[in-house]
Amino acid sequence: MSVMIQVFVYGTLKPGERFHRPYCGDRVQVHGPAIAPGRLYHLPHLNYPAMTPESGWVHGVILGFESAQALEKLDQLEGYQRDRPPDENEYNRFDIEVFDPQTPQRSLGKVLAYYMSQQRVQGHDGILLPEGVWSERGLTIH
Repeated sequence: MSVMIQVFVYGTLKPGERFHRPYCGDRVQVHGPAIAPGRLYHLPHLNYPAMTPESGWVHGVILGFESAQALEKLDQLEGYQRDRPPDENEYNRFDIEVFDPQTPQRSLGKVLAYYMSQQRVQGHDGILLPEGVWSERGLTIH
């Protein structure tokens, strides 16, 4: 019996966004909405978001994968290599606790999530999204 790998996604991997199908396809289970500690930024030159480990809430979705191969594909997409110094990775992967958006004090357990450093976000001219929500269709920032 394989263990389900749960990942919190908040940008292009969410259902309906551009990388959901190619990277998650039908091998994924959508476990529903969640909020994670952090702040969300839009990276205008790259047209995708980044979450930083600052105080605040980021809205996203928990996805469940049955194979470690799916995680390797996500690591590749996110520019993350475990054996590389963290400051050389585009994003770094962490085990974090996520919460119920309706009842923020209710934990939904531990999942994996990708954070970008504040320095890297600033280098990409990141624009803070104070509501903690990113959607390609919902972008009004240009």
